[in-house]
Amino acid sequence: MMVLALALVLDFLALASLAADIGIASMPVIWLFVHVVASIVAAASITFFVKQWLPDAGKPMFVYCFSLCLSVPLVGAIGSLAALAYGIYQANNRHEEHVYWQFTKNADLPFTAPINRAVSKLDSRGFVEQLEFSNDPDDLYKKVLAAGNIQNSLSVGALKAAVKHSDDRIRLTAYQTIDKKVTFLNKQIQVLEQAARSQGAEDQSNTWLQIASNYWELLTLEKDEPIAREQLLKKASGAAINAIRILPTNRNAHFTLGRIALLQNQERMAAVAFERAMALGMPIEKAMPYRAEAAFQARDFEGVTNSINKIDDAYKTYPPLCHLAGYWT
Repeated sequence: MMVLALALVLDFLALASLAADIGIASMPVIWLFVHVVASIVAAASITFFVKQWLPDAGKPMFVYCFSLCLSVPLVGAIGSLAALAYGIYQANNRHEEHVYWQFTKNADLPFTAPINRAVSKLDSRGFVEQLEFSNDPDDLYKKVLAAGNIQNSLSVGALKAAVKHSDDRIRLTAYQTIDKKVTFLNKQIQVLEQAARSQGAEDQSNTWLQIASNYWELLTLEKDEPIAREQLLKKASGAAINAIRILPTNRNAHFTLGRIALLQNQERMAAVAFERAMALGMPIEKAMPYRAEAAFQARDFEGVTNSINKIDDAYKTYPPLCHLAGYWT
């Protein structure tokens, strides 16, 4: 901030000397040199501040700020900083909207109908069924392309079904989409592991939690490969344990470890993790169904009933929890 203020003062003095026709105004070369230096310093300072909000801002931002500072002395630097700060503030606070998509286990193509939006064309068959029975390859190709932007847990089944399609374009597109998803997640894991080395305890714990979540996403893509599945579960568990070791009060890390332990058939570890997550403030309606699942895997049927009974009745009126509650209570 002091560097920017110094650049503004320097530019102000140069502009004042030019207006009053005194000082360095009689030496155009020196005046231009002072103005260019002040513009460079101001642009660099503004770019530095912007990068605190937008880490991806770089050379283009500097060129933009330098052009304004050079073409509009003094006012350009102040206006750039004010405009960028206001724009970033508005951008960070404009995403105030309701959850829009309804995700289901067997969604219609490729999503179910958005909430509060009229359905223009009804189709009860799912994406996988259309891949098997549809005779419109162009339509299926577009849907496979769209599936690349869908959450992995919802799209992986359709994409793997598309890999077996007879149409080369559909098959290769599905394969490339899965490969891109896997490559992206692996790169993200490497970036996060590098970032975790220089972070404080809370940020480092959350970073390891994100790494565990990325391994979980990879697991949805590699779930049909037994060896890969075992390795990914082990890595996801290790990342979640790292998050807990660094910050034992990270309730989301305990919850994630519990879900991973369920897939590893470690019911005792899962039960302890879910109990700890709830003790740290995890909502009962979120963690208790998984606690019931851990009890079921351990063949503790009384524990299943007790877990279901602890969930508020309001949450047990909707599927699939209503069916589970009706059976166990």
